[in-house]
Amino acid sequence: MSRLPLEKRVRSEHFGDFYCYVQGDPVHQKHVVVTFHDIGLNHTSWVKFISTKAMAPMVGKVCFIHINAPGQQDNAEDLPDTYRYPKMQELAEEIPGILKELGVPENREVIGLGEGAGSNVLLRLAMKFPKRILALCLLECTTTSAGFSEWGSEKVASWQLKHGHKMTANAEKYILWHHLGRRTHSTEYVDIVKQYHENLYKMMNAHNLGLFIDAFCNRTNINNHLKDFSLPVFLVTGSKSPHVHEVEKIYEMLPSKKNSQILIAKDVGGDIKEENSNSLAESLQLFLQGVGIIGSVGIPGLHQMSVKPRSGSMTDYDKANPSNK
Repeated sequence: MSRLPLEKRVRSEHFGDFYCYVQGDPVHQKHVVVTFHDIGLNHTSWVKFISTKAMAPMVGKVCFIHINAPGQQDNAEDLPDTYRYPKMQELAEEIPGILKELGVPENREVIGLGEGAGSNVLLRLAMKFPKRILALCLLECTTTSAGFSEWGSEKVASWQLKHGHKMTANAEKYILWHHLGRRTHSTEYVDIVKQYHENLYKMMNAHNLGLFIDAFCNRTNINNHLKDFSLPVFLVTGSKSPHVHEVEKIYEMLPSKKNSQILIAKDVGGDIKEENSNSLAESLQLFLQGVGIIGSVGIPGLHQMSVKPRSGSMTDYDKANPSNK
């Protein structure tokens, strides 16, 4: 399978073009993984993660379909002034149609892999169409509506981006906090912050990003739906993440811990893909093996992780595996 993503533009009746990128064969490969990105990012962050050495054993076994929210692809043109950006729930409800256009049969189950806003979208997808989902891996997921402080920061950032049509220092500051917490001035984060800066100023369309942030800011609370949720879920956050408490609460609200796990990555601010990609790759593949979705893939470090579950980044492994206590 080629590791290079193939661009596919899918036209939606209500929301225009969705730029999707396919790695693999959605028809003939056994499993399909659907990714959805966070605010300030797009499919390229998932492509980078999938290209890491630790993900190589899994790459040859599944097809990855990366979905970009409208206008979030690299070097996108401004969405029209008359364009109504989809709500988070509407983004979720567009996915089955997108998958159909990309050759995924309507009765085919998929694995969801999301981050931040993308995690919220994929969780909504699973709640609306549970028979389409095999399992979910959700990074920095949120299920509540935006709190007052978050709402204010998001509103200011989205307004500046939508009306100024260019990235601003204030909007960048909010996005960096959203992804990395309050550690952005640490020397160990210099390279990661630089990557975000270049992506935001050179690749992302500021106006369109403002629309996406606004949609995320106005998300509705979906906690009530968690009490009946029974699909396998792997929740991921960082011990230094601004979203860690939210993710822990989601895990506690899940009715069954039998097929759910939580990873709290030690000393990670909020973007484990960049800060500790090996740990995420290994933990993801272990989770999919554990719920019987994929067989053995020869994961580097598997022996050490299973013998010492609290070593490395899996600081809360025992929450999902009480037999290890």
